[in-house]
Amino acid sequence: MSSATPERAAQRAAGMTSVVRLIAALLLTAVTGAFVLATNRDIQMSCTPHGMLSLQFAGSAECARLVVQSWAGQCADTEAQRALHGCAPATGSPDAAQQRVEARPPGARLHTARQTLWADFAFMTAYSIFLWMLCTRAAAALSGAPRRVGQAAIYAAPLAGLADVSENAAHLMFLAAGADGPGQALFAWAHYSVLLKWGLISLIAAFLAAAALRLLVRWARPTEERR
Repeated sequence: MSSATPERAAQRAAGMTSVVRLIAALLLTAVTGAFVLATNRDIQMSCTPHGMLSLQFAGSAECARLVVQSWAGQCADTEAQRALHGCAPATGSPDAAQQRVEARPPGARLHTARQTLWADFAFMTAYSIFLWMLCTRAAAALSGAPRRVGQAAIYAAPLAGLADVSENAAHLMFLAAGADGPGQALFAWAHYSVLLKWGLISLIAAFLAAAALRLLVRWARPTEERR
């Protein structure tokens, strides 16, 4: 037992260091995420109520083109075409925040859309590092099959960040294409990057939720046995 004490002390110190790094990554993710959310609010019109997410989840190249055209003009300018192509309709009468956005010059909205995408590069770097560190810590606390799943999740975190890079690069090209639209090939590039990113993030979230539940059960078991 005595020989294990220095090893446990070293493990405890390493654990504290990893916790500090994890908290730093979490804070960086929160700060960059808050900035992305703040800029995203300035492109939320009644026909693009979710801002950049409206572009991410546009159902077709035509719908993506109409999102960009709405930012470059007004929702009324694209209303008929959105109905024609089966795109998501406007949310109705714009609320006060949407009215403020729609009153901005079109060039300012497009500039904000680009700013949101560039800021997202910092956010994606932060959250992929945070998820990587969190998955590493969770996997180390598990054993057997759950640990192997955790090791896969460790690789999924940077892959999600790379998928986000790919998505943002495509969306910057969307904005550069202007009224011509992204085209089918560019839309497919962005669409599958979005699906890959959110798929990986969903898998990571599912692993972390299952790992947290498993660890809670493990930590609770000795207490129950003492009772």
